[in-house]
Amino acid sequence: MCSTTSNEHRAQLLGGLRVGLLFGDGRGDQVDFTQLIDSDLPPVFAALRDPQTFSSFERVHGTLHWQCEPDLAPEYLYFRAFAHDPSLHKQFVEWGYLQLETIHA
Repeated sequence: MCSTTSNEHRAQLLGGLRVGLLFGDGRGDQVDFTQLIDSDLPPVFAALRDPQTFSSFERVHGTLHWQCEPDLAPEYLYFRAFAHDPSLHKQFVEWGYLQLETIHA
Protein backbone atom coordinates (compact mmCIF):
# COMPACT_ATOMS: atom_id res chain seq x y z
CA MET A 1 0.00 0.00 0.00
CA CYS A 2 1.15 3.47 -0.86
CA SER A 3 0.79 6.01 1.92
CA THR A 4 1.72 9.66 1.82
CA THR A 5 1.57 12.39 4.43
CA SER A 6 1.60 16.18 4.26
CA ASN A 7 1.05 17.94 7.60
CA GLU A 8 -2.10 16.39 9.06
CA HIS A 9 -3.44 15.30 5.66
CA ARG A 10 -2.91 11.65 4.78
CA ALA A 11 -3.70 9.47 1.79
CA GLN A 12 -3.40 5.71 1.51
CA LEU A 13 -3.99 3.50 -1.50
CA LEU A 14 -6.61 0.92 -0.51
CA GLY A 15 -6.59 -1.09 -3.72
CA GLY A 16 -7.89 -0.55 -7.20
CA LEU A 17 -8.80 3.10 -7.60
CA ARG A 18 -9.74 3.60 -3.94
CA VAL A 19 -7.85 5.96 -1.65
CA GLY A 20 -8.31 6.43 2.07
CA LEU A 21 -8.10 10.10 3.01
CA LEU A 22 -7.57 11.81 6.35
CA PHE A 23 -8.11 15.57 6.45
CA GLY A 24 -6.79 18.29 8.73
CA ASP A 25 -10.11 18.44 10.62
CA GLY A 26 -9.63 14.82 11.69
CA ARG A 27 -12.33 13.44 9.39
CA GLY A 28 -11.48 10.52 7.17
CA ASP A 29 -13.15 8.34 4.59
CA GLN A 30 -12.36 6.51 1.39
CA VAL A 31 -12.93 7.71 -2.15
CA ASP A 32 -13.36 5.48 -5.19
CA PHE A 33 -12.05 7.33 -8.24
CA THR A 34 -13.26 4.73 -10.77
CA GLN A 35 -16.10 6.83 -12.16
CA LEU A 36 -13.94 9.96 -12.52
CA ILE A 37 -11.06 8.16 -14.19
CA ASP A 38 -13.24 5.99 -16.45
CA SER A 39 -15.25 8.99 -17.65
CA ASP A 40 -14.37 10.89 -20.79
CA LEU A 41 -14.26 14.18 -18.88
CA PRO A 42 -11.72 15.48 -18.21
CA PRO A 43 -9.38 13.45 -20.43
CA VAL A 44 -6.32 14.49 -18.42
CA PHE A 45 -7.19 11.67 -16.02
CA ALA A 46 -6.93 8.94 -18.70
CA ALA A 47 -3.32 8.19 -17.72
CA LEU A 48 -4.56 7.20 -14.26
CA ARG A 49 -6.34 4.17 -15.72
CA ASP A 50 -2.98 2.43 -15.45
CA PRO A 51 -2.85 0.95 -11.90
CA GLN A 52 0.86 1.65 -11.50
CA THR A 53 0.43 5.29 -12.52
CA PHE A 54 -2.60 5.70 -10.26
CA SER A 55 -0.76 4.28 -7.25
CA SER A 56 2.12 6.74 -7.70
CA PHE A 57 0.23 9.72 -6.24
CA GLU A 58 1.66 12.09 -3.67
CA ARG A 59 -0.25 14.23 -1.20
CA VAL A 60 1.12 17.76 -1.70
CA HIS A 61 -0.43 20.67 0.23
CA GLY A 62 -3.64 18.70 0.63
CA THR A 63 -3.94 17.75 -3.05
CA LEU A 64 -3.44 14.37 -4.65
CA HIS A 65 -0.79 14.89 -7.30
CA TRP A 66 0.57 12.57 -9.99
CA GLN A 67 3.78 13.07 -11.98
CA CYS A 68 1.77 12.75 -15.21
CA GLU A 69 0.29 16.19 -14.34
CA PRO A 70 -3.22 15.83 -12.94
CA ASP A 71 -3.98 16.77 -9.39
CA LEU A 72 -7.13 17.00 -7.33
CA ALA A 73 -7.82 20.00 -5.09
CA PRO A 74 -8.31 19.39 -1.36
CA GLU A 75 -11.84 20.80 -1.52
CA TYR A 76 -12.76 18.36 -4.27
CA LEU A 77 -11.28 15.46 -2.32
CA TYR A 78 -13.27 16.53 0.75
CA PHE A 79 -16.43 16.73 -1.36
CA ARG A 80 -15.81 13.27 -2.85
CA ALA A 81 -15.20 11.80 0.60
CA PHE A 82 -18.22 13.38 2.31
CA ALA A 83 -20.79 14.15 -0.40
CA HIS A 84 -23.11 11.73 1.39
CA ASP A 85 -23.10 13.88 4.57
CA PRO A 86 -26.07 16.30 4.53
CA SER A 87 -24.49 18.44 7.25
CA LEU A 88 -21.80 19.47 4.73
CA HIS A 89 -24.06 20.16 1.73
CA LYS A 90 -24.21 23.92 2.39
CA GLN A 91 -20.39 24.05 2.26
CA PHE A 92 -20.35 22.03 -0.95
CA VAL A 93 -22.86 24.45 -2.52
CA GLU A 94 -20.57 27.37 -1.55
CA TRP A 95 -17.62 25.56 -3.14
CA GLY A 96 -19.63 24.98 -6.32
CA TYR A 97 -19.76 21.18 -6.12
CA LEU A 98 -23.51 21.00 -5.44
CA GLN A 99 -26.43 23.13 -6.53
CA LEU A 100 -29.19 24.03 -4.12
CA GLU A 101 -31.67 22.28 -6.42
CA THR A 102 -29.83 18.96 -5.99
CA ILE A 103 -30.17 18.93 -2.21
CA HIS A 104 -33.20 17.07 -0.97
CA ALA A 105 -34.52 17.37 2.57
